[in-house]
Amino acid sequence: MSSNHKAAPISAKDFVEAYVNTHKADGTIADLADTLNRSVDQVRAKKNSLFTQLKKAGVNLPSLKRQERSGMAYEEAAGVAQDYINSLMGDSDSQSEE
Repeated sequence: MSSNHKAAPISAKDFVEAYVNTHKADGTIADLADTLNRSVDQVRAKKNSLFTQLKKAGVNLPSLKRQERSGMAYEEAAGVAQDYINSLMGDSDSQSEE
């Protein structure tokens, strides 16, 4: 298989059927991507394109369950930011004492 090989396009009907089934199962976009054998980015792009067309037709499908994210990554980022802010405050304190 060449690297230029693209997966067959997914019809709007097939996508919506898979989307509805994923929603009924309380699934996420990653679950939908697995069902469709596509990457999450491909599925998001198809969803955005298709949902725009559906909205024009007066159809609003419900959102899928949000993917859970590790809170640890945010806690670590907050710690790094706070350390930096603290170092800035320390620098401004030492400069004001001079």
